[in-house]
Amino acid sequence: SADGTHASALSNGIGSLTIRNDIRTHLEYLQKDSRVKSFSDVNTTPIFTEAVRREVLRSSANLKGNHNKTPFSQYGLLAGDINGQSADPRIFFNVSAPSSTFICGSQGSGKSHSLNCLLENCLIPCRVNALPSPLTGVVFHYDTFASDTGGSPCEAAFLSSNPDIKVRVLCAPTNIAQIKRIYAKLPRITIEELRINESDLNTQRMLGLMAVQSIQGTMPLYLHVVIRILRELRIEQQTKATTFDYGRFKQMLNAETMTEGQLAPLRQRLETLESFMVQKQAKSYDMFNPSKKPNGQATKDKEKNGKQGIGNSWAPKLKQAKHLTVVDLSCPCVTPEMACSLFGICLSLFLEQESSIGRVVALDEAHKYMNDSAECQSLTDALLSTIRLQRHVAARILISTQEPTISPRLLDLCSVTIVHRFTSPDWMDALKKHLAGASRWAEKLNDYDTNNAEEDIQKGSGIQPLILRNTDITASLFALIVTLETGEALLFAPSAVIGVKKNIKSAFSSYMKEDAVKEGSQSGCGCFVKEPGISRGSAQSADMNGSEHGKTKGNDWKNNSNRPGHELTRLHDDGLIRLGPRVLMVRIRKRVTTDGGRSIMAS
Repeated sequence: SADGTHASALSNGIGSLTIRNDIRTHLEYLQKDSRVKSFSDVNTTPIFTEAVRREVLRSSANLKGNHNKTPFSQYGLLAGDINGQSADPRIFFNVSAPSSTFICGSQGSGKSHSLNCLLENCLIPCRVNALPSPLTGVVFHYDTFASDTGGSPCEAAFLSSNPDIKVRVLCAPTNIAQIKRIYAKLPRITIEELRINESDLNTQRMLGLMAVQSIQGTMPLYLHVVIRILRELRIEQQTKATTFDYGRFKQMLNAETMTEGQLAPLRQRLETLESFMVQKQAKSYDMFNPSKKPNGQATKDKEKNGKQGIGNSWAPKLKQAKHLTVVDLSCPCVTPEMACSLFGICLSLFLEQESSIGRVVALDEAHKYMNDSAECQSLTDALLSTIRLQRHVAARILISTQEPTISPRLLDLCSVTIVHRFTSPDWMDALKKHLAGASRWAEKLNDYDTNNAEEDIQKGSGIQPLILRNTDITASLFALIVTLETGEALLFAPSAVIGVKKNIKSAFSSYMKEDAVKEGSQSGCGCFVKEPGISRGSAQSADMNGSEHGKTKGNDWKNNSNRPGHELTRLHDDGLIRLGPRVLMVRIRKRVTTDGGRSIMAS
């Protein structure tokens, strides 16, 4: 019986010890990863201030090489705070981290200027940025005001005024002479026709160029035939490991029996497709006159003229850093729907290349070609997919448009929104529905958030967000927006880091140092461990509910006062102040290249 009692006690002790070890192990996996918290969050912020940069660099230097990457290795001056509450008003754009920026405002408010300042930060090493590894970029431009006697270049092309950057303009073959005249006044610009190789075509791009998605109602019979042939060709390509063969596609189409009424729209769509293909490849087989051979002399003439015999190259090379490609489809023969289809193909060709060089994608004056058409929706979906995958494709997305209503879904996903002057209440309603800092939820947090912001800035260093005393935040913001001067803007970026709290002594530095602890305080997953409710060396056991004799319950760790690592998990626990559901009032910096967007005034 005594032996049984001892055996029972021993069994209970072992069981309690096992339970306690289980709790300890499980809680280790529930800790916040200080390494992710300290470096990843700060490194990926799209916007930061000088006070933040200094504090992060100082704290990083104290780690003595525990981290290989230097925070904020690439950044550029974006704007200055004009709220008047900061000794250092500088606001920087983080070039290192993939991000997405939405810029809106009325004509002449400065939105294209903001877009080009961001492009300068990404492409041109200069006195207002730190850019040891410049990016490569593409800009999509379409102007409805295009004729044989008028037209204006894309403002992004004025970056060519810097001799270190290479600018290439791809245009519609039907407007190349006029495009050359329009861009003739700009230095160091290469003009090429937009030509797509048949090897760059695939099933999805073929359907997009033939505007299958734009068909409303019942799909015509000939398109069902086209889809079936494309499916058969894809199986053949997968089997033989070959690329798309446009001549083979037309041969298979010609073998089908179609009426003249079906051939007419098919001919129209194929001619639209072929107008942007390499002519030698497009005319390799004439399905409407199979006995006619391709015009050999015309083909020779095309090849003599330069690059019409091959399509445009999208493959990045190391020397293509600081390269900007402007796809300018301004042409009377190109509709907005056609432009969207071609932009979608160019976007996928640009992003599918190997990503050893960071990339920036910009849409200039997007309201001129993004409408309610199916082609526009396809382009929007491609942009949304790119934004969702921006970390994996090393992309920075910049969208400039007059109307924030063109795609509310883009507003939802963009990490930064820059709002220039406008006067439309409808546009304000769109922002209210899709921006945290302009929503009805921000109104409920206004008093609490304002008090905390004032306290943080008074005790720390950084930039003071706008303090809106009016209970109707939307009305207050709209009153500010309509009175903004050219170049001024409201900046919304919830993840932006705008200041450093000084009431927590070396908070960020101490937080970072926790990550360097290795012996006795780090689990297999790299989490900082602190035992909840169990003092070191204690032989007390925990029951099934996680409680100790005379101690707090194990599930009390959920409360702020008892949970593990409480001192490191409070609001702004790393000593950095984030913008959150607040807004900054800023003035965008001057350009370092030629400003091509100045208004033309009557003399």
